[in-house]
Parts: sequence; C-alpha cells; structure tokens
Amino acid sequence: MDAIELLANSKVEKANYNTTIQAQIISCEDASIGKYRCRYQDAIIYAYSNNIDTTYTNGSYVNILVPGNDMSKDKTILGSTTRSGVSYIS
Repeated sequence: MDAIELLANSKVEKANYNTTIQAQIISCEDASIGKYRCRYQDAIIYAYSNNIDTTYTNGSYVNILVPGNDMSKDKTILGSTTRSGVSYIS
C-alpha cells in the first residue's frame, strides 16, 4: 500500500493542470495592461485581466486561472464572482 501511495503522490505532483482560485482585488497596479494586486489566502499575488476594458473595484472578488497549477506563472483574471452569504437582505 505504501508503494501505491508513493506512486500516486508522485503522479499528482508531476501533473500539469490548471487551477482556478478565488481572490480579492486590492488595487489596480497598471490599467494599461490590466494588472491587479490581489489577496489570496495570506499571500499577495498579481494577476492580469483577460479584458483590459473591464475594471475591477478594490475589495471585489474574482476568479483567477493559475496555469499549470504554478503560482510563479502569470495568472489571468477570468471574471468577478459573488461570495455566498456576504451580502443579503434580512
């Protein structure tokens, strides 16, 4: 069983798949190229809008594509998202 687990973990670590994460916009760093500073968990990351005509407000939440599940690569903002339970009418 240990050998199977080792093989499975090795394959997962080497897998090249894209990941989508949810982050909060902190600020627009460069509107001409759609570069945004974002907060993801406890980290600050930079992501690029896939449409520079779309602007995101500070504090809004967006879905971000992480290519190859590699946080060191350029990340793309796919669009804004609404968070469940954040705003509601009582």
